[in-house]
Amino acid sequence: MKSWKDIGFEIEITGDQSPSLRLLESVDPTKDRGESMHHSGGACAETLLIYGKPIHDVLKKVQNPHFLIVGLGLGYIEMTIAREALLLGKTAKEIGLITSYESVPELREFFYQWLHGKTENLNKEVVETYDAVAKSVLQDTHISKESLQEFLRFHFLSLADIQLALSADVKLTSKYHCILYDAFSSKTSPYLWEEEFLVQLLHEGSAEQSVLSTYACKGSLKRALRREGFEVFVREGFQGKRNSTLGVRHIALNL
Repeated sequence: MKSWKDIGFEIEITGDQSPSLRLLESVDPTKDRGESMHHSGGACAETLLIYGKPIHDVLKKVQNPHFLIVGLGLGYIEMTIAREALLLGKTAKEIGLITSYESVPELREFFYQWLHGKTENLNKEVVETYDAVAKSVLQDTHISKESLQEFLRFHFLSLADIQLALSADVKLTSKYHCILYDAFSSKTSPYLWEEEFLVQLLHEGSAEQSVLSTYACKGSLKRALRREGFEVFVREGFQGKRNSTLGVRHIALNL
């Protein structure tokens, strides 16, 4: 059974005691460690700040919403969708679609196995990590880990339901009301942040009523959003991090 180290990551416990993953190898030859998935101040807190409210608002305002997540990682955003839906009293059937992309095959496999309770197939450290993510996301709620897993299993019935890498020539099969863009930075995944790629993604994949939220605040992203008719809001980043971005089109959010 593979460990995090076996697939090129190490675990980091962030400031709010929630776990994150860091690449063991950096694409920058001047650095001895790779990029982390989250801010050291708090993986869960950052997720809830950047993605929690847009998810909540879309769930309240759009019937049978479709969600697109770019960057499954440890499943924080997927679990946050389940959390917000369950807090609003919604069932898994009331969510039209959850589509997640992840370029690391093992992250897809690990999350799927954990979600379906097949922990005997996983390294103990891996299981403990996903359990810790769920505990962090569900903190201060009445929701159990089992309820969260059951909700997400409805949308990820098979491993094939978790998509592989978002390729430059991707053809999306749906229009999404909420795009949660959590890819690694442009240093690690450059094409995912190129303006023309983002324009294509938004043009093909965003519903008439739609929201895009991301931790990043790149010029290419803001230009792409404006070209596709989104109003762009620059928001404060997490714990001193550079500003984050929210794109909104034809939907009223309580900003």
